[in-house]
Amino acid sequence: MNIFMKRFGWALLMLGMAQPAFGGSEMTSLNMVEDGRTIYERSCLICHGASGKGDGPAAFYNAAFSASRARDFTVGNYKFRSTVSGSLPVDQDLFRTVTDGIPGSMPSFSGLSIEQRWQVVAYIKTFYSGFQEETPESISLNGSPIPSTAASIQRGKALFEEMDCASCHGKQARGDGSVALAGELKDSRGLLISPNDLTNRTGWKNGTTVRDMVRTLFTGLDGTPMPSYESQLAGHKEDAWHLANYILSLSHHE
Repeated sequence: MNIFMKRFGWALLMLGMAQPAFGGSEMTSLNMVEDGRTIYERSCLICHGASGKGDGPAAFYNAAFSASRARDFTVGNYKFRSTVSGSLPVDQDLFRTVTDGIPGSMPSFSGLSIEQRWQVVAYIKTFYSGFQEETPESISLNGSPIPSTAASIQRGKALFEEMDCASCHGKQARGDGSVALAGELKDSRGLLISPNDLTNRTGWKNGTTVRDMVRTLFTGLDGTPMPSYESQLAGHKEDAWHLANYILSLSHHE
């Protein structure tokens, strides 16, 4: 227990960020991390590895030479966030990923209880000390969505062309842009990565609602060629909603 406490003792200071029902005393927080480790070793280690480096045996079996490979939790580089590019995710972002999973890459763990999912989040955060040092905040999505009218979709289509989204996603948004076909897109590990087919919403990895799409446009997907467009949209952030409306119009979601 002493070795465990030495390695994860700092976690006691930061676990107050978890849901109040699971916060409280230091012993409660320590137990939360311990319980999270047990769940992690049973359900997550096979992909993310014993040390959280994304080097579990299934990670190489599933994606030996191309992305997406399991997340390396030791470097603090997260794709699915509600925070600005380059920042750590907030706890709710991690909880959302554990709950929803990542289509085509990671299963949903909604079968775990809410408490167990928060325990896993607490344990995952012990792999990277930056969670002790940084207090990330979610960005604002600037009010209510803009209705998906014909005018909004047309404006979004124009933005898709102006912002050169087609170079990666393709003119028909099927993930077959010239840069993608040339094999020039790689993730932070140097692995080949393919852009989403935006006409098939079931494969979207960061959510399928208009708010999910706008969040992705503002935050980017760190560790991938998908940048944040926050600065590009500065002064006319409503355009993010138009672009999202256009992208969603390309697919049908049951």
